[in-house]
Amino acid sequence: MKKRITLNRLGFMALWCILLLISGGCGEQKKEITSLDDLKNVKIGAMTGSTGEALSLKRFPAATTKSFDDIMDAIAAIKSNQIDAVITSYPTALNICKHNQNLCLIHEPVDYEDTAIAVKKNEKELLASLNQIINELANDGTLDDLKKRWLKTDMSPYEEKEFDLPKEGNVLTVGTAATREPICFINGKNEVSGFDGELARIISIKLGRPIVFKDMTFSALIPALMSGKVDAIITGMTATDERRKSVDFTTPYYKNSQVMIVRKPKGADKASVNTPDESAKSGTKAITSLDDLKHAKIGAMTGSTGERLSLARFPTASTKSFDVIMDAVAAMNANQLDAVIISDPTALNICKHNQNLCLIPESLDKENIAIAVRKNEKDLLASLNNLIKDLKNDGTLDDLKKRWFKTDTSPYEEKEFVLPKEGSVLTIGTSATSEPFCFINGKNEVSGLDGELARIISMKLGRPIVFKDMTFSALIPALLSGKVDIIISGMTATEERSKSVDFTASYYQESQVVIVKKPSGAEMASGNVPVDEAKPDTDMLRTMDDLAEKDVGVYEGTVHDSFVAKKYPKAGIKRYNSSADMVMALKTKKISAALLDALAASVLIKTNSELGILDNDVLTLPLGMGFNKKDKDLLNRFNNYLKTAKSDGSFDVIYNRWYKGDPEKAQMPKFKRVSAEKKLVVGVAVEDLPYVAYMNGEYVGIDIEIVQNLAQNEGFDLEIVTMEFPALVTALISGKVDMITDGIAITEERQKQIDFSDSYADFNTAAIALKKNIAAISQEPVDESLKISFFQSVIDGFNNNLIKEKRYLLIVNGLTTTVIISIFATILGTFLGALVCFMRMSRNKLVNSIAAIYISVLRGTPVLVLLMITFYVVFASVNIDPVFVAVIAFGLNFAAYVSEMFRAGIEGVDSGQTEAGIAIGFSKIKTFIYIVMPQATRRILPIYKGEFISLIKMTSIVGYIAVQDLTKASDIIRSRTFDAFFPLIMVAVLYYLISWVLMLALGYVERMTDPKLRTRKGR
Repeated sequence: MKKRITLNRLGFMALWCILLLISGGCGEQKKEITSLDDLKNVKIGAMTGSTGEALSLKRFPAATTKSFDDIMDAIAAIKSNQIDAVITSYPTALNICKHNQNLCLIHEPVDYEDTAIAVKKNEKELLASLNQIINELANDGTLDDLKKRWLKTDMSPYEEKEFDLPKEGNVLTVGTAATREPICFINGKNEVSGFDGELARIISIKLGRPIVFKDMTFSALIPALMSGKVDAIITGMTATDERRKSVDFTTPYYKNSQVMIVRKPKGADKASVNTPDESAKSGTKAITSLDDLKHAKIGAMTGSTGERLSLARFPTASTKSFDVIMDAVAAMNANQLDAVIISDPTALNICKHNQNLCLIPESLDKENIAIAVRKNEKDLLASLNNLIKDLKNDGTLDDLKKRWFKTDTSPYEEKEFVLPKEGSVLTIGTSATSEPFCFINGKNEVSGLDGELARIISMKLGRPIVFKDMTFSALIPALLSGKVDIIISGMTATEERSKSVDFTASYYQESQVVIVKKPSGAEMASGNVPVDEAKPDTDMLRTMDDLAEKDVGVYEGTVHDSFVAKKYPKAGIKRYNSSADMVMALKTKKISAALLDALAASVLIKTNSELGILDNDVLTLPLGMGFNKKDKDLLNRFNNYLKTAKSDGSFDVIYNRWYKGDPEKAQMPKFKRVSAEKKLVVGVAVEDLPYVAYMNGEYVGIDIEIVQNLAQNEGFDLEIVTMEFPALVTALISGKVDMITDGIAITEERQKQIDFSDSYADFNTAAIALKKNIAAISQEPVDESLKISFFQSVIDGFNNNLIKEKRYLLIVNGLTTTVIISIFATILGTFLGALVCFMRMSRNKLVNSIAAIYISVLRGTPVLVLLMITFYVVFASVNIDPVFVAVIAFGLNFAAYVSEMFRAGIEGVDSGQTEAGIAIGFSKIKTFIYIVMPQATRRILPIYKGEFISLIKMTSIVGYIAVQDLTKASDIIRSRTFDAFFPLIMVAVLYYLISWVLMLALGYVERMTDPKLRTRKGR
């Protein structure tokens, strides 16, 4: 029957493919979009908070609308085939199509709209003044002139006017989203320009008020206006009824329309839409010289000289800024950029590892790299200058350049230094994202030329150093505010920066160069291998937004759950109780990505080479310890301890040990247990480093070290109990623990239930996925020689999961706990079940009803719910061993089932047996014991054994009430090894052995009650 069904299906599929081939191919072929009717089931991009977004959702409900903060991001998405259309205002769409020859407009507008200026409600005078100005500009032809000069259909340059703006008076702050040329954009002078930029300046003159522009994302404009951060919004905003509830609008100054941008149909008349470059076919012209960058999209690091040079040298290009240069490289690899400007050492390193990229031979500019020092720090500046002079003279700087600025892929020659441990600490600001200048190495330390230079300076000055890693644009503000003492991060000494800080003598002269995609057919001798031209894989992950409709794994009960639900409502949320389960789900493609603490993720990917980080800055929240709202004294004592530890520097030692160094190699200090009457019970989930882990028979991690120090200082007898993460808050509220910790983020929702301590660190979230699915990570061929045999993998698994860190102790303790709970719950349930059976068979209606209700309630309640009610509600005010609670809960559940087994077995014995016993002189009790019960037992035991096995397996949930059983021990091991195979198989085998041994005992009882077997033995 199966074969026939399979053949029928194959025949149907073949017929279907034939029909598809006739109609245009068996593969998927996207229909060309030529009218609004073709947009019913496509993917449409729109700017977040815009009327285009609202129109798309309303007009095309069957389509998928994807939101972007920047309209050019939506254009990049349509060009890379991630979406099918983009909705935006007509002027912006017209300009986009002028510069993108493969795009065109659907000439039928989606809707018409009025563009106006937004002002805060109750600003009646300003609103009246603006209305008067708009009427004057409409009457005297100024608005028509603006439209003529800015809303052009050809490629001729804009005719910008110069204005003599007021310099005194009440400043008018104008909110803009300067990403939509020609309405509002940043020009080559780094000024807000376009139709709205010029209109705002005219209004400034008419009002006699100086003007300041505040550029931000479109969705942030109205909140900024309402909060008073801006006085008016002039940025092509449509006056809608929804927006009028929050702000007031002036008279419209432009009659606009929302239109759709789509990919140009094949064979379309180029002259009819856009102004094409006939020398270029569909696609982007290869960039081989600086002259080709005039209209390109260029990426640079925020606040860098590369960003400044791009704006100055290529005013007609589009410059996009990134906090991390590798994000710009990823954007170029994803076809969202045409070029990236960066210093030559970093550029060479990038091209070494990205074979599809190369350098334009001509450099942009030469510049001096120096150390930045706060002004008025003349002594420090002089010391550093003398030091740099000595390092030049003795050849140290030349040696640094030789070892770090390499053109091949051989490993760096890092040196070890014995750094000072006492003295005034020198805090160094870095942006460790520009290898080989400054980056984080495999030891989780700041490395590179600048990292080594900083250590040499530390030794020469005799001062301990601490690195503060941050985004490049934050370095100078951090220096000025005193958060760092100096900046050593490949920073160029420019005149603009010299106004704020002082620079030392230059320690390296570098060039700013341009990285581009290697042209097709480029010489291999250039050091890079060109990639095949291919359409981007729509399943590849480039940004977090690519997860909007995919399955994402999160820890159950964490902030990630609500974050994904709110940010990506169409995403599938898969909840897990351990990182090991999420890793296994990733590897088996059950989920596309998983959200984890960023530090934990960095530890995890060290042991899982096939995983990589998609985004390491998804969400940031403060971390705190949780306390019962009724225990203000303990909360205050912890906050006082934390405050003291931060002021005396002891907290920095703890923080650096677990956050700055490699948490896998961190040495936990030894603590002596305090013998005190006051006990401090701390609940943890034992997820992974750097927060809480179980290694070598003890708990370790930053959270554990903090509570150990608290216990030492306050004289507490510390007890740490483990449970599932979702149960931590419940345990705290019910009083089962005094405080909870394990990397718990402080959220408003949690603060409604518990109190949090002062924050002691930040909880940064990273998204991890399979490397092969992350567009920004280049794939390397698998070295077949590194593969190990099955037997070797078993040996390695045995060593990693049992021997290493004495993990066998967890299994032994967990096994003991599981056996104890199973045996004693069975004994309790058997005797209690017998009593309930007696009550159920009673002729007294009240007693019978009580037994019936007990059976119905217990059998209808999930065991986990019963377990948690027993522990957190029934015994809430009692200090009781959770193992004992587990015995009671499982015993109660077991009794409900075995009572019905007993009743069915007893009632299955023929009533004549009882009558015969009484006839020969037995009492009713003796008749039951000697005649009825043996026969009933033979009927009951086979079913009883099955229920007993179920009870053993049910004990695996006791982790929710802080019992470390066999399953919880396995979870703790997997949280350290991320080995999904060995621990689970090992636990399955152990559960089988427990069941088998106990079943042998029950089998013996069954044989003893079998009269036939006893008769055979008697012979």
